[in-house]
Amino acid sequence: MKIISFEKEFGASMRSDTTKFTAHRILMDADGIRMGYMYLEANDKIPFHEALADQLFMVVSGEGWVCGEDENKITLSFGKAAFWKMGEFHGAGTDSRMTVLVIRGEGSKFPEYACFKECCNKVLIDYFFSIKERASSISNALLYLFW
Repeated sequence: MKIISFEKEFGASMRSDTTKFTAHRILMDADGIRMGYMYLEANDKIPFHEALADQLFMVVSGEGWVCGEDENKITLSFGKAAFWKMGEFHGAGTDSRMTVLVIRGEGSKFPEYACFKECCNKVLIDYFFSIKERASSISNALLYLFW
């Protein structure tokens, strides 16, 4: 067993005129799946940019906003997620505090309903357990985070 720390103070601080958040890279597997954990404090934001891969942005605590190509802000809180397809422009931020788990990968087999329905972490975990070719790396990371 290996214990991994992803506390905010040990993360990479992303700071510029337009960007402000702290991030941890948790997983980067051979199939191109990447998983990260982000901390956004009051008035932090991830600027409008193009998704380089399919991306699931799951809020695990707090509240914030996301926007798509129309740049209209949509409020997200714990238990809600946004999904962007590769090539879609998007951004995110918070007026208070938000912690986010981000999973992305080219050609990822995210459930189609992720775009349209609110879904909880349990549904996503069950889905990832069903992807046999990626199950070991993703399920181990998800088990670590949620149990």
